Amino acid sequence: MTADTYASMDGTPSANGNMEPTKTLKMHLSNPAQLDKIDKLRDLGVAKFVALPQLVVVGDQSSGKSSVLEAVMELPLPRDSGLCTRFATNITFRRSPQTSIAVSIIPGPNRSPEKVEELKAFKKTGLTTLDGQTFLSILKDVCQAMGVTGPGESPSASKSTFSADVFKIELSGPDRENLSIIDIPGIFRTATDGVTTKDDIDLVKNMVSGWIQDERTIILAVVAANVDIATQEILTMAEKADPKGLRTLGVLTKPDLVDDGAEHQVIDLVMGKRNKLKLGYCIVRNRSQKELDTDSDSRTRKERSFFSTDPWSSLSKDRVGVDALKSRLQDLLSEIVQREFPKIKRQIEQRLMLCKKNLSAMGADRETSEQQRHYLEGIAAQFERITNDALGANYCRHDIFGQDHNLRLPTIVVDRSDRFSEDIKSKGHSVEFNESPKTTVAAKDEDTDESLPSAEYEYDDDDDFGYAVGLDSKVSEYPELLDILQQDLRISLIKRCDIMAWIEAEYRKARGYSLEVMDPNILPMLWQEQSSNWDGITLSFMNDIIIYVHDFICRLLRHVCPDSKVRSGLLSFIMDDLLGKYAMAIKHAQFILRVERHGTMLTKNHYFGDTLSKMRNERLINAMKQHEFRSKRQDPEGAAHYINAVPVSGMLSALSQGNMEHAVDDIHTVLNAYYKVVMKRFIDTVVAQGADYHLLTGDESPLKILTPLFISSMTPEQLDEIAGEDLITKRERQELKEEIQALEQGRKLLRG
Repeated sequence: MTADTYASMDGTPSANGNMEPTKTLKMHLSNPAQLDKIDKLRDLGVAKFVALPQLVVVGDQSSGKSSVLEAVMELPLPRDSGLCTRFATNITFRRSPQTSIAVSIIPGPNRSPEKVEELKAFKKTGLTTLDGQTFLSILKDVCQAMGVTGPGESPSASKSTFSADVFKIELSGPDRENLSIIDIPGIFRTATDGVTTKDDIDLVKNMVSGWIQDERTIILAVVAANVDIATQEILTMAEKADPKGLRTLGVLTKPDLVDDGAEHQVIDLVMGKRNKLKLGYCIVRNRSQKELDTDSDSRTRKERSFFSTDPWSSLSKDRVGVDALKSRLQDLLSEIVQREFPKIKRQIEQRLMLCKKNLSAMGADRETSEQQRHYLEGIAAQFERITNDALGANYCRHDIFGQDHNLRLPTIVVDRSDRFSEDIKSKGHSVEFNESPKTTVAAKDEDTDESLPSAEYEYDDDDDFGYAVGLDSKVSEYPELLDILQQDLRISLIKRCDIMAWIEAEYRKARGYSLEVMDPNILPMLWQEQSSNWDGITLSFMNDIIIYVHDFICRLLRHVCPDSKVRSGLLSFIMDDLLGKYAMAIKHAQFILRVERHGTMLTKNHYFGDTLSKMRNERLINAMKQHEFRSKRQDPEGAAHYINAVPVSGMLSALSQGNMEHAVDDIHTVLNAYYKVVMKRFIDTVVAQGADYHLLTGDESPLKILTPLFISSMTPEQLDEIAGEDLITKRERQELKEEIQALEQGRKLLRG
């Protein structure tokens, strides 16, 4: 709120020092239609959701506030009625051809739907006059409906002392000016035995604070003129809510009780010489005890007579008396309504959109099993649709794929599969193969093995050490996976040694009495050792894919099911199935490892034979090249040519290897060729079966658990446990519906 918000409502000193209304105020005409619509918005309950312009009367219980209201209403109120001491009272004036009085109740914000309907049904209309006894009778009925202690009743444990409901009095007639005032229970400092408690003191203060906080509220602070203004708690509270004093109008009462000689202090206050309130002060005279039975006209005459005497006659007429106060209040309300009306329309539209969005996010009502099933089937259908588009890499079909790249599951899996393939190729073997075959074992004597190397081979001290393979960092979000994922995985470092020496050493350790040059038991043993890193690499790969899939499921569920309770219930319900699918994928990967590493060494791939033949030929050629020399030849014309030649003895030497040397070379050749063939087969099998089929696209994939068909198989008990709304959610849904209803009615009213 800006400093000039209420400038047009402020008074300016005249030449004689009296407060005169500004030209803007004099020319200002109220808009009865807008005032009427604001009042009807309050009847609809819109004020609970959108702040409405209002005049709120506050003050101490002994400030004379009730007398001011009585004078403004022009109705005699019973002195023992306790009016405005138990609940807020909305006094509305309407210009109408017919004179009528109507009373009703506006339910408070925390009432149950049933109580709201009950209170809304409380109406008394068709009254043309309202004497003290009739008013007292109505007031008793109002207190009974609200559940608070009524006039003349003793306090009861079953009834409250105060209520957040609003008692509304509508006064219509041809002489009425459009005006609406809300009176709040007066604050007090001392509890009365059997009537109020210390808690009630704070309750009323909080009630007052709540009503005066909003910047669309004009605060009418009623203060007795015969007390020290500086000590008035109500002004302190008003200043806290309105620090700059831009929307607080002071109303001074009981000027006839001001001590002789102290009148000038009150006059200075009204004339604006010593107050912080931009709206200044008005002053009215209350009835004395002797005048309680006089009518409104008599009260008005007495008031005019009092303010026509010195020193009160020096005050500006627009600041003196109930009529001036009513005119002032009407101008203030008209000003704020005219300024805020367009903003209120926008706020209602914006809040209505937000409420509908929030209600839509909660899904349909979920009271019955059928509603619950329909709700969950909708979630499952959306989950299934987005999952299928994700698996097809159709990322353009849903904005969520652009907002959260973790949902691009196939892309993530392909990237991880590429790393898995590269890891097997670069880290899967224990010893580097000799890709340039040559005889690495020294030529031996025909009759002795003395020239053969020993069975020991040299390698670095670090060869026996490897490194641990950790889990993807996302696993910290999903502790439920820890019992399924394979942990304590290690990958050994590649031994830095000559593979031929390694094969020979292992061969010497394992050979038996077999007459065969290559013992059939040695190759499987070497194969298992050479592929030993496959376990850690493969199971680490499967761990990561499981984490990615689980992360996808949880993220997508958050998207398709914003309700955390339902989401948690769904995830809990399918968790055992999910973990079972993950365990099956791990088990299948272990099965592939067992078949390939510990099963029969078998392949029907012609590439193995071709590679084996090629490697043996290369080995022979390399052996023969060791005996190669340059030979000079002459063609028939006598020209000299040089060719590479191998003597027959060299060829025989290359072909004649000792048993050990031949076995080592042949084992290396077979092991190398077989490793190349099986490595490719193994990578494809793990990716296609372990990752893709078991975890992504297969019929038993965890991604295919949550489907409408799955939901249709749930029992009513299961549906209610997952989708049934708790009391908090039911209350939230009901409150949203009530707000939407009120706002829609308000929007319709404003458009009319």
